[in-house]
Amino acid sequence: MSNNKKENPLFSAEALHGLKVVECATVIAAPLCGRLLADFGAEVIHVEHPEKGDDLRHFGFTQDGVNPWWKYYSRNKKLITLNISKPQGRDILFQLLKDSDIFIENFRPGRLEEWGITYDKISKINPRLIMIRVSGFGQDGPYSSQPGFGTLIEAMSGFAHITGHPDGPPTLPQFALADSFAGCYATMAAMFAVYHRDIVGTGRGQMIDVSLWESLFSMLGPNVLVEQLTGKAPIRTGNRTITSAPRNIYRTNDKRWVALAGSTPSTATRLFQAMGKSELEKDPRFATNKGRLKNVIELDLIMEEWIGERTLDEVITILRQNSVPVGPVMDVSDIISNPHAMARNMVVEVTDDDGSTLSMEGVFPKMSRSPGKLHNAGREIGADNNNILKERLGLSNDELENLKNNKII
Repeated sequence: MSNNKKENPLFSAEALHGLKVVECATVIAAPLCGRLLADFGAEVIHVEHPEKGDDLRHFGFTQDGVNPWWKYYSRNKKLITLNISKPQGRDILFQLLKDSDIFIENFRPGRLEEWGITYDKISKINPRLIMIRVSGFGQDGPYSSQPGFGTLIEAMSGFAHITGHPDGPPTLPQFALADSFAGCYATMAAMFAVYHRDIVGTGRGQMIDVSLWESLFSMLGPNVLVEQLTGKAPIRTGNRTITSAPRNIYRTNDKRWVALAGSTPSTATRLFQAMGKSELEKDPRFATNKGRLKNVIELDLIMEEWIGERTLDEVITILRQNSVPVGPVMDVSDIISNPHAMARNMVVEVTDDDGSTLSMEGVFPKMSRSPGKLHNAGREIGADNNNILKERLGLSNDELENLKNNKII
């Protein structure tokens, strides 16, 4: 195959150009998988119930007709309405799956089977189809039928137990942490399955079972082995960590906050020298990481005093000049105007269907030959009904009208 760009029209195509995905999923975890695939060129058809739509449309708040969560998580997708609980709706779904690569769903385990939508059936329709099933606790096991909202998972995974200050309550995240990890795991597994089908060469799809519980549990580090070796479960340590010191959030004299980590011996040495406190290098309390962890309270008092006497800019400048890992606590307004974030296109703009300009997080990760693209924000319900159902599947105007009257689309 030629490497000449003029001879090869796919040379600069998006990474997943030609991959077809059907997504019957709501809210964040499973739709995030579809959004990541769509960001890199997959055609993702997002299926919504014709009357209820996706609950994500009503998530959080809507300002001037714009729901930030919907616009972000549903970007780059094609949108159709279809009631797959009804026979007519299922028939249309099966038509869509005939030549699709991936089918994403996040219904309560057993619900699709109640409607006659089983993996065995759809794999006979399309043996190459990869089915991604996202749920709170997985497709089997005693909890499989239980609601699996991210809040419950963040509590049950061990995350909340180790988050917060020692004398405070367990703390939940302020964003969809469990959903986000599950969505990323589902995307990764989808690519594993595509590789197995197309590169290993089996030619066969498979079913992928992703649970929110296992997704977050697996990302918290070696807590199981820690418990085995110490006989104790990890506990809350605030902004400190049990692995290295100093590591904390400190307040500057201009009432800003800065995060600092002196996790390696050489970093700790550079930190003490930058502070003008080289004597700490030989102090038995702070000369080793073990000693610093044992005497972390005393060490933090020293850090708080030194940082508290300086502005944020002074602290950042001094420590960065001495190669000490340090960073300001930033909010999204800081990030939007940050020169590095701007250089990296961490925030981009997209024109919405009504002509307005929306800002949102850029496409990530970055790829040199086949970068992802932001084509559109989340659109109105059923925006692509005509394109998909009429032009692609060949349904007539009368058939579409009948489906609307019967609340199938």
